[in-house]
Amino acid sequence: MLVATAGHVDHGKTSLVKQLTGTNTDRLKEEQQRGLTIELGYAFARLGVNKSIGFIDVPGHHRFINTMISGINGIDLGMLVVAADDGPMPQTHEHLTLLRFLGVDKFAGVITKSDLVDRARLDEVRQQTASLIPNSPLCEVSNRTGDGLESLQSILEKQIEQTQQRVTEQQFRLYIDRVFVKKGVGTVITGTCLSGSVNIGDELRLHAAINERTGSSTVRVRAIHTQGLPADESHAGQRCALNIVSKSSRVQIQRGDFLCTHPAALPSSRLDTRCWFADEPDHAIKHLGRVKLYLGTRRIAAKTYLLERDDNKAQDTQVQRIQLILEQGIVAFSGDRFILRNDSETRTLGGGIVIDPDAPQRGKSRDYRLRYLDALTMKSPSAALEQMLFSNDDIVSLNKCLRIWNLSQQELDRILKNTPFNNGALVKIPDDNDELLLSTSLWMRHLKHLDQQLARWHGTRPMERGIQPDLLRAQLQPQTPAYLFKALLNDRIQAGKIIYCEQLIRAAGHRPSLSPQIQQQWQKLEAQMQSRGLDIPLRSELQQALGFEKKQLEALTRPAIKAGDLFEIGEKRLALPHTINELAALIRQFKGIATGISVIDAKQVFGLGRNQTIEILEFFDRLGFTKRIGNLRLIANNDAPSQANGPKEIWS
Repeated sequence: MLVATAGHVDHGKTSLVKQLTGTNTDRLKEEQQRGLTIELGYAFARLGVNKSIGFIDVPGHHRFINTMISGINGIDLGMLVVAADDGPMPQTHEHLTLLRFLGVDKFAGVITKSDLVDRARLDEVRQQTASLIPNSPLCEVSNRTGDGLESLQSILEKQIEQTQQRVTEQQFRLYIDRVFVKKGVGTVITGTCLSGSVNIGDELRLHAAINERTGSSTVRVRAIHTQGLPADESHAGQRCALNIVSKSSRVQIQRGDFLCTHPAALPSSRLDTRCWFADEPDHAIKHLGRVKLYLGTRRIAAKTYLLERDDNKAQDTQVQRIQLILEQGIVAFSGDRFILRNDSETRTLGGGIVIDPDAPQRGKSRDYRLRYLDALTMKSPSAALEQMLFSNDDIVSLNKCLRIWNLSQQELDRILKNTPFNNGALVKIPDDNDELLLSTSLWMRHLKHLDQQLARWHGTRPMERGIQPDLLRAQLQPQTPAYLFKALLNDRIQAGKIIYCEQLIRAAGHRPSLSPQIQQQWQKLEAQMQSRGLDIPLRSELQQALGFEKKQLEALTRPAIKAGDLFEIGEKRLALPHTINELAALIRQFKGIATGISVIDAKQVFGLGRNQTIEILEFFDRLGFTKRIGNLRLIANNDAPSQANGPKEIWS
């Protein structure tokens, strides 16, 4: 069990810990000279063979409140120390508020200096203290005489019995609160084990607190002290000191750094949170206001974005969801507790709990996002997943599940094997180095929507062979994410429902055809072009002769050009394939073709004007049928025009 002292300066916290443990936690020379706790102090008491209590002695002076906050994460009990001669003072109230913001709900009250006041005063202070921590055990002690210490020890022993064992199956994690080098040993770090367990020989990821330093590195545990004694292991809820070694001599370690075993742990610069606010009206948290975030042993400047804002100001004493936009990245997990203070660090504004440590920059206030956060606040990962997958219709990243809840892969697999996730209720789809989960019902709705949109496309464009994948994806509203669209498409292709050919998608049963109206328009166009013989018409001439609008003619001819059933001669002329083949045959039959054909010769052979003849010859050059050498053209590929004819399935 871990106990943190709390209370006003000079109320006897350090002396009380010394009486209980025999250890003076004021280890600094300045602390001993001034009789004032400046840094965090640690001590341990043995209760029986297998029981121990770790004490975290925090500074009581308001100037060291930042240090106090960094020491009270992961504790089981707050020991509220109140001097009988003073009674509850400002720091008594602030320390108590901070503990509650960090989720501490078990307290023991200790009234010190009981030998300095009379019974009436003791009763008065006892009543005041009881009102601060109702239903909590209280005792009166004298650090000078030792009176009441046995009663306090009895209270602490009962608290040990009532303290719930921490979960050790999760990944190990620890915020470093102290670093020192011991001669003959090397680097030693200390902290409170927040989850999981660590063993000698384990490799851990070290995440630097300052962005300017190298992001993360690997260290190995060489030795462990748990609750002040050598050990092979340390687990959640214990104070531990780790002798660590790194392969890199450049690794620098400091308070605020983070150690963990989680492979998916990554620093985040945006946290979606649930916040409780201080009661004072002038402590309200404002939209886009600047604050200081205290999480673990880190202190980071941040900006607040109220996800549920009313007049750009959080409602006093209410709980609200806030996105914290951090100036530096931090490794956090769902359920982590934190404190918010004003930017100048003179007032505590509130505290809260991390909901999503990987919050998005966009869409953070939308309804679906708030429903997602509602699900994440549920008591267990299993309940949250059930809500997200089956009620919210969310698509959930497995890697994000591991990170949010600090789960091992085995733990997540065990959750997903339980009802209601088994028996075909879920679909897994790949996404780079991740897997995504969605409900089978949502998957089937997406498949149906894909089929409907493809059918609608074919219905409105029956003459087109298919649709480009990106264009089909754009038809799906709301637009389907790329990873999901790819999975849906692959499913339909493997099932034989969709055919992907020549970079186009079409339904398996689709055959390009002309609607009666389009068929009639095409017949008119074809008849008009055939009536011109070898004289290839201009687009404007066809438009005028048929009475078509420009867009109407374009819509009719564009798919025919793609299919190879119309040829563009220059920018303005359109020709039928048989017209091109007839012109090519005339060139082949030219008596002097072996030496080349000139523009003048071609003009006579075609019976056309000079400009149109030049356009035709240049078209044959681009087609690869002819090759220009000086003023003459030779046949380069005798089969080129017929090969250029595209598929006839649309227009025949």
